[in-house]
Amino acid sequence: MEYIETICPSCSPDTPVKEKKPKNLLVRVIVSKGKESVNTRAVLSGMIRKDDEILIDDEATGEAYLVKITSIEVGDKRQDEGKAEVIKTIWARAIDEAIVKFAISHRETTESVSMRVPGEREFVIGDKVEVNNRKLKIVRIKIRDGGFKSRRGVAVKAKYIKRIYADSGIKEPKRFSRAKGERVVIKKRESVWSLRSKGTA
Repeated sequence: MEYIETICPSCSPDTPVKEKKPKNLLVRVIVSKGKESVNTRAVLSGMIRKDDEILIDDEATGEAYLVKITSIEVGDKRQDEGKAEVIKTIWARAIDEAIVKFAISHRETTESVSMRVPGEREFVIGDKVEVNNRKLKIVRIKIRDGGFKSRRGVAVKAKYIKRIYADSGIKEPKRFSRAKGERVVIKKRESVWSLRSKGTA
């Protein structure tokens, strides 16, 4: 542990007091990037907490990317926080880029499509967005913590989105169904002339 000198105004305003400086340590980090996971290490120090955003500099690939911590393993238990020197593994999700999933509702089916965007990109409820050359209207957004946003004008960054529910704007014709084997009989209406003829006969 390295020591540094600093001024403590309450106990010795004129005399430098030694305090411990957090030590930088290599901590194992498993990063989820879409459907794949990357096993890497990060130089960290001090207290690490769930939902913290940290920059990973992967020396093996030369790639650097921003991640959000989703879980911390200390010993054999998952915790919401822990000091770098006791952390066994950190699980994180890459947020510099995000794969946003769209659920497009039709009358009888739901279609799923996705797009890759920067993690900081915002999606606004009520706005239209182009996905695979299609214009979709955002109806509501499901957040990764399980909540929903549905108020018009609310903006959510892609890195926090689990799914976007959208409307294609295409109205499908209503389908009529009948029981199996049932016959539809259309009766021909008699003309006004024929009805009068029967009445006067």
